[in-house]
Amino acid sequence: MEPTGIRLFDTHLHLEPGIDDVAALLATARAAGVGRFLFAGTGLADSRAYVELAGREPGVVAAVGVHPGDLGEFDGSLEPFRELAQQAGCVAIGEVGLDYYRDRFPRDRQREVFRRFLELAVELKLPALIHGREAMADAEALLREAAAAGGRFVLHSFAGTPAEVERFVALGACFGVSGMVTFAKAENIRAAVAAMPAERILLETDSPWLAPVPHRGRRNQPAYVAAVARAVADIKGWSFAEAAARTTANAERFFGLA
Repeated sequence: MEPTGIRLFDTHLHLEPGIDDVAALLATARAAGVGRFLFAGTGLADSRAYVELAGREPGVVAAVGVHPGDLGEFDGSLEPFRELAQQAGCVAIGEVGLDYYRDRFPRDRQREVFRRFLELAVELKLPALIHGREAMADAEALLREAAAAGGRFVLHSFAGTPAEVERFVALGACFGVSGMVTFAKAENIRAAVAAMPAERILLETDSPWLAPVPHRGRRNQPAYVAAVARAVADIKGWSFAEAAARTTANAERFFGLA
């Protein structure tokens, strides 16, 4: 149980249908001080499910999009996503981006779909949740185009360098810090967090993956965002309460929930 008055925001998580007990996950997280949750779509089915969940669960909001590793189920039509994105409870487009690590789909197709979703985000005046794995140079080029058109975005589960932090700050980016910041060999991520402006830091779990220390080896869950907050607090020289307050205020402002 976290100290009274602590309010955390898990800005990026997912569910696995048939495995996750949504009510239990949310109840456990709320008991740990997590008051807001952003469920990120990876395709049309879960995007629909998350918008529906946002309509019935307090503190829950949704993002809709297609993950670059899930393009096989995308028929090319943005219309269902445009409709979902305009429903109450949807606050972002995503998770969208590029993944050259798994490289499951041709890179030119990944770039085309990414550009189209960024254009949709700009059209609807919504921020975008960005997935970029071993593809940051190409992602940065497309994000520069989007930023020039007024787009806003958060780099989900950021694992880049301080130099990249500086470049993306200039584009107005926010940075999602996940449980990877707690990993023993993640000095690069801790250095990046140290370089991030305080007002640009958001917390996330990316549940059910990337469980932070001391929960590594377990299935991740939104309650564990508290461990991410502690790690960020240590890096930035903040108290745990200050890390929670700052990052939650950042996220609420960024997603228009303040």
